[in-house]
Formats: sequence, structure tokens, C-alpha cells
Amino acid sequence: MLVPTTMPGVADPQAAALLQPRWDRARGLLLTALAGCPWAIVVLCVLAAVLTGATDGFKAWLIPRVRGLVHEPPRWVRAAFFTGGAQLLLGVFPVVGVAAGSGGAGAAVATVVLVLALAAVTLAVSFARRAMSTLLTPVSPELGATPFTVAVRARLRDTGLVSGSVSIGRTGLEWTARRHRAVGHDRLLFSELRDVQPTVLPEAAGPVPWLMLSDGSAVQATPGPAVLLHTPSRTVLLPVDEPHVFARLLSVRVSTWRATPPL
Repeated sequence: MLVPTTMPGVADPQAAALLQPRWDRARGLLLTALAGCPWAIVVLCVLAAVLTGATDGFKAWLIPRVRGLVHEPPRWVRAAFFTGGAQLLLGVFPVVGVAAGSGGAGAAVATVVLVLALAAVTLAVSFARRAMSTLLTPVSPELGATPFTVAVRARLRDTGLVSGSVSIGRTGLEWTARRHRAVGHDRLLFSELRDVQPTVLPEAAGPVPWLMLSDGSAVQATPGPAVLLHTPSRTVLLPVDEPHVFARLLSVRVSTWRATPPL
């Protein structure tokens, strides 16, 4: 996985200089999560296989392959979790099983490898979460000049296991919500966007319907700060905190998109 040392994909020198310290910290955490911890698990499995003689079948497929994630911070935690889970299922558990059944010191080796591998997966997920938080928090307009997907929490009325987010990508916005197994999703391309307006949902109005879920129900946005997105065909409400910062970030991202030559 190629992780550049300088802030990637930023043409604005001022924005790059402001965000470089964040990237320096996030890069180290990301490398540890998606490279250091997985390779530590590979080394543990190889050592266990060599020490117990279980060298057949535990080779190349233990090496993790994680690509295309550098510009997608919201996916870092999931990538660390699934990479670690795959290594446990395909590498650690088979090696531990063979080592435990080999007799002698094999059981002790198996226990140590299992404990260390589980610790490595836990650390990978933790470091990935910290890397995302370090890079994207606090949200600032300068992040609009980057190619990173910036996700913020949607402020929703919680009637039980409700969550939602709004993401600004490289060519548009997406917003999602989930309640139990029911999910909802919508998107808006920058080419459709005509105006961005910070606003406030009044307390007197109470919660308002925001997004339909797959089970036919609707999640509701709570009173408070919000952003209105105006297009020729509709107006979209996004219940996000710090709407003025969000609007400036979006404005920078749209300007960057317009200035970028099409592929």
C-alpha cells in the first residue's frame, strides 16, 4: 500500500501546509494499522509454523493486500477489521490448531501466537480509528482541497440503534442512515448543486423526516443547525453541526472539482 509522505492530492499550497502536520500523524497510525500489524501477524504465523513443523499451506496467502484506501478515511477502520479477521481465519487459527496438536511446546506456542495475534488485530482497528480521527478532526474548510472523503455525523432523533452520516467525496455528496437492519441512502453530484445555505431547524417544529429506510420507515432530523443544498429539481436538508464550516468545506471541494481536468 503506497502512502505518500506529503499531503496527497492537494494543489493549494496553503491548505497543504496547514494539513501536513495532521497527515504526518495520521500516516504513521495508518501504516501501523494496515501494514505493521498485519505483517506482525504474518511473522507470528511463520514463526509458529517453523517452530512446530507446520510449514505446509501457510505461506503467501497470509500476506495482506490492502489497496486504494489512502483517500478513503471512513473505510480505514473497516479495512483493518476485515484484514485482521481474514488473517485470523485463514492463517492464525489453522497454525494455532496444528501447533496445539503437535505436542510438547506446541500448546504454549499456540497460546502465545493466538494472544499476540488477537492483540495485533485490536491494535490495528484502534490505530485505524485514530488515524481517521487525527486527519479529519476537527473538520475544517481546508479538507475540501484534498481528495479525502470527509464524513460527518448526521444529527438524528435516536429511537433505538439509529445512526447516520453525510460524506463529501470527490465528485459529490452521499448521506446514509441505519436503524437495525434497515438502511437508507441518497446522493447528490456536484454538477447538480446550485447553492449551499446554512440554516437552523427551529425547536418549535420538532423532529422532521429526513431519509426513508429500506423497511419503509423514515429517520428524523432533530432541531438545530443544518445545511440546505439547492438544485434545479429539489432542496436537500442535511442535519449537520457547524453548518458554516461544512458549507465552506463543500464550497472548496466543489471549486477543486471544477478546477480538476476530467479523466
